[in-house]
Amino acid sequence: MRIRYYAFVFAGLVFLASCFSGCVTSRSASGPQPPVESTYTPVKTTSPPVTASPGTTAAAGKIIDTTINIRFNDYNCLDIQEGLGVVYLNPDEKYSVRVSPPANPVNINLLLLDVGDRERIQVVKPEWNTVTKTWDYPGIVPLLQFNDVSITAEKTVTIKNQGKYYLCADDRKESGVNDAVIRVPVRVTRV
Repeated sequence: MRIRYYAFVFAGLVFLASCFSGCVTSRSASGPQPPVESTYTPVKTTSPPVTASPGTTAAAGKIIDTTINIRFNDYNCLDIQEGLGVVYLNPDEKYSVRVSPPANPVNINLLLLDVGDRERIQVVKPEWNTVTKTWDYPGIVPLLQFNDVSITAEKTVTIKNQGKYYLCADDRKESGVNDAVIRVPVRVTRV
């Protein structure tokens, strides 16, 4: 009788362990890949630090000065709210976005996307538009887009809708296989 009890308890523990291990493992269609870390270091300013509570906006002059790291023929997005220390961006806020070319000899695209388009970019790859000579993302409407970044470029955008926004560097137009990590220098400033 005791043996059955211990067998039942053991089977229950094995079942629970398999349930928990299924919750913490992730599966990838292309197999396991080591994570790409996005490093960001806010620039220290001479003004006092901006503190933001949930629902507040970023003060003018707050800067994100970082590098978005992406793998060759892949993309990665930077959470702007996290960098500015706010929950979301609000209407009529103006931001200056600057991108510099990566040290690698590739030309990436940089897009400023809202939360909905950030989800769609996972499945939408860039397509070359022969008429406009730019990269299109079918079904995605970026707030800003820099195509084939080969020189430092800067644009200003005014937020129209309150929400979460992401700066995405995309190299999925490349062909071939390479283990290189591309470091894309970006700067976002509230103006």
